[in-house]
Amino acid sequence: MNAERHGRAFSTQISRVAHDEASDRDPHNKFYDEYLAVMDMTAEFYLSTVDRVFKRREIARNVFTVQGQKVDIGAITRVAVMTVEGGKDDITAPGQCVAALDLLTGLPDAKKASYVAPDAGHYGIFAGRSWRNNIRPLVLNFIDANSEDPAARNRTRPRRHREGKDGSHLTAV
Repeated sequence: MNAERHGRAFSTQISRVAHDEASDRDPHNKFYDEYLAVMDMTAEFYLSTVDRVFKRREIARNVFTVQGQKVDIGAITRVAVMTVEGGKDDITAPGQCVAALDLLTGLPDAKKASYVAPDAGHYGIFAGRSWRNNIRPLVLNFIDANSEDPAARNRTRPRRHREGKDGSHLTAV
């Protein structure tokens, strides 16, 4: 998390609210509604994930279990897997996701792919300009290339959202 940038954004937004220049539909509010959505996770789930995945490295050591059942990553044989990482990720260092592909010992290399978005941070690989312009088209192309029945429409063009006169949201494809 880029604390300076987020601090400035909140300071600016507080000033805008104080001067009655803000609304619920501000880009700031839209962004932080989504960005902070992870706060809906329970602390136990989040801490368990950090402990099991990052500290104990259960997935990397192939000893990960769910409800007492071992999850064998090497048993994946048919589902194509693509990893996406941000070159400026300050939470998950680049290289961790692509290393996971080596655990897929039962999957042919032709069904594995990875991409590092050089200018994207941790959140940027999931949303925003890097996602829309660079990552999303690659992911959709990867899905289509590994699908028995690829999508009929042009899936690389992002959807445009616009607000209707009645406040409803319309999606154009």
